[in-house]
Amino acid sequence: MLFSNIFNRLGIVSLKGRLKSWFLCFIALMVLMASIPFVFLGKQQKREDANVTIEKTIQLQQVVINNWFEEQMANIQALSELPIVKAFDLELMAKSLESFDQSHSEFNGVVYINEEGMTEIDTSGPTGIDLSDREYFKQAKKGKSFVTDVLIGRQSHSQIIIFSNPIYDSNGSFRGLIFGAVPLVTINNVMNQFHDESSETYLVDRNGMLITESRQGEIGEYISTKIYKEAIAGKPITHLYETKNGERVLGNYRWVHNNQWLIIGEIIESKIYEPFYHMAFMFSIVVLLGSLIGYILLILVSTQIESPIRKVLEGTRRIGERNFNYRLDKHVYEKEAIEFQELCDNFNQMNEIIENYIVTLEKSEERFRMIAEYSTDMITIHDSSGKYLYVSPAGKEILQYEDNEVIGYDGYLFIHPDDLEMIRGNHEILLKNGYVVSTYRIRRKDGVYIWFESSFKCLEGKKPDEPQLIGISRNITERKLVEQTLEETNRVLQELSTKDGLTGVWNRRTFDERLEMEWSFGLRNSAALSLIMLDIDYFKKFNDTYGHQAGDDCLIKVANAIDVTAKKTRGMVFRYGGEEFGVILPETERAEAELTAEMIRKAVESQNILHSGSAVSQYVTVSLGVNTIIPNEEQTIDQFIVEADKALYQAKQKGRNCSNSFIEQ
Repeated sequence: MLFSNIFNRLGIVSLKGRLKSWFLCFIALMVLMASIPFVFLGKQQKREDANVTIEKTIQLQQVVINNWFEEQMANIQALSELPIVKAFDLELMAKSLESFDQSHSEFNGVVYINEEGMTEIDTSGPTGIDLSDREYFKQAKKGKSFVTDVLIGRQSHSQIIIFSNPIYDSNGSFRGLIFGAVPLVTINNVMNQFHDESSETYLVDRNGMLITESRQGEIGEYISTKIYKEAIAGKPITHLYETKNGERVLGNYRWVHNNQWLIIGEIIESKIYEPFYHMAFMFSIVVLLGSLIGYILLILVSTQIESPIRKVLEGTRRIGERNFNYRLDKHVYEKEAIEFQELCDNFNQMNEIIENYIVTLEKSEERFRMIAEYSTDMITIHDSSGKYLYVSPAGKEILQYEDNEVIGYDGYLFIHPDDLEMIRGNHEILLKNGYVVSTYRIRRKDGVYIWFESSFKCLEGKKPDEPQLIGISRNITERKLVEQTLEETNRVLQELSTKDGLTGVWNRRTFDERLEMEWSFGLRNSAALSLIMLDIDYFKKFNDTYGHQAGDDCLIKVANAIDVTAKKTRGMVFRYGGEEFGVILPETERAEAELTAEMIRKAVESQNILHSGSAVSQYVTVSLGVNTIIPNEEQTIDQFIVEADKALYQAKQKGRNCSNSFIEQ
C-alpha cells in the first residue's frame, strides 16, 4: 500500500514503469548495501595496511641505523687497536689516521687526542686544540667508547656526530683517544633510501631538530608537529594529523640512540587511499555495466509480460461494455509463458461464468419481483444506515405511505420512541452478525402505532463497505394484544400465588422460599441473617370483642405498619399464619435486628387501634422474637425458625408488647 501510494504520487501507473522503478530501487539498494562495508571496511583496511607498512619501515630503519652506528664504532675501535697506534709513533699514527680517513668517506676527519685532552693529530685541520672539556674525552678517561649527540664542530662549524674510543699503551696506561667525526649529511644519505613520493622516514633529536632532510624542513631546522609532541609525551599516535608543511599524514615513531633520537615514519593520506579509490572506480564501472545489462533485460521481460496483460485488459474493457460473449483467441497467446496461457484461459472461463450469471441474475430478479409484489409480508431494502431504498407493495398497504414518503428517509423516523434504543442495538448486531429479528412498534401514516416483527439480513452491496439490509416484516398487532393480555393475566396469577390475599404482604409459601434463598447466601458468604417472628397480643379477644371484619381490618393496618417499617432496613414482611408475621432481614447483625423489632413495635402501637380486651394496653400491640445467626452446616432453617419462636414466647412471658432476642443457652 505504501509503495503504491508513492508510485501514484510520482505518476508511475503502468506495470512497465513500476517494474523499472522497482529495478532501479533494487539496484540502488544493492549498491548501498555493498558500498557501506566497502567504503568503511575498505578505507579502514587501507589505514591498517599503511600502519603496518610504517611499522615495518621504521623497524627496518632502526636496524639500519643501529647497524650503521655499530659499524662506525667498530671502525674507530679497530683503528684504536692498531699496533702502530698503541706504539704511539705520532708520525706513523698520522699516516694511519690519514689512510683511514681517505678510505672511509663517511668520516670527514679522524683526530687523536692525547691524555691531556689536546689534539695532536687531525686529518681535517690544525692541532693543538684543547678538547678536555668534551664528554667523549671524559668517557674515554673512564675507559668507555662513546657516540655523541649532534655537535657543532669547532673547526668545521657544521653539525657532526663523533664516534670515540680510548687508547691504552702496552702497559695498560691511558694515552688519549681517537675519534671520527661524521657529518649529518652522511646519516641523511643512509635515511634517503627509505624515501619515496608517498612516504618518508626522518630523524629528529629530543629538541625537535631535524637530523636528516625531510619534507618538513632542512637539516638543523626545528619542528613541533603533533607526532613529535606525542612522542615526547610518550603517547601513541592513532589518527591522521597535519605536518609542518600542511600535509595530512598517517605516522608512527620509535626512539633510537639511547632514546636520544626519534625515527618518524609518515605516509601522505592521499597515497593511503589511492588504491582504494581506484578499486571504488572499478567497482562503480562494474555496477554501472551490470545495471545497464539488467535494465535492458528488464525492458525485454516487461514487454513480454505486458503483451498478454494488454490482451486481458482489452477483454475486460469489452466486458465493461456488456459484451459478455467476447473471448480471447487461444491461437494468439498459445506461444506465451504457461502462466499467461492460464491467465487468458481463466479470463475466458470467467467471462463465460459472468455471462451465465447475468442470465441467472435476470431470472432471479424476475422471481424476486414476483415474490415482492404478491407477498402479504412487507419486503424492504435499506442502506447500511437504515434508510429505505425499496418498499414492496404490501408495505404500502400496511403502512399507507407512498414511495416518495418513505424512500430515502431514515427508518428510525417511523419507530416508536420507546423502541428506538432497542432497534439501534439490534442494528449493530445485524451489521456484526449479519442477521437479527426485532419486535417493535412502527407508525402508520394515520399516526397509529402498530406492532411489527421483522427479520433482517445483511447482504453485500455493490461496494464491500456499503452493505444492504433486506427485511421481511409482518404486522403482529393482534398477536401482540393477545400476548399482552396473557402476560397481565399471568402477572396477576403470579401475584395471587405469592401474596397474602387479605393483608397484601408476602405469604407463607414465599416466606419459605425466601428464607431458604437467604440462608444459602449467608452460608456461601458467611453473612449474618436475622429473623423477627411476631404476633398481635390478645388477638382472639379482639375478634370476640369487635368481630371478624374489624379483625381483618386490624390485620391489614398492622401488616402495613410492619411493611413500611421493615423496608427502611431492607426487610421483607410475610404473613406466617393467622395473626403471626415474619420479617426476614438479610445481612443484618443482632443489634440492628433488635432496633428494627423495636421500631416495628412502636409503629404498630402508634396506629392507636383500640383494644379494650388487651391486658397490656388500650391499643393493639405486638410481641416480637428476634434471632440472628451466621448460617453454617451444623444448623438448619427449621431450627432457626424454632429459636425465633422461642424468643417470641419469652417476649410474651415478659408481659407482651415488647421484643426479645434468642440467646443460646
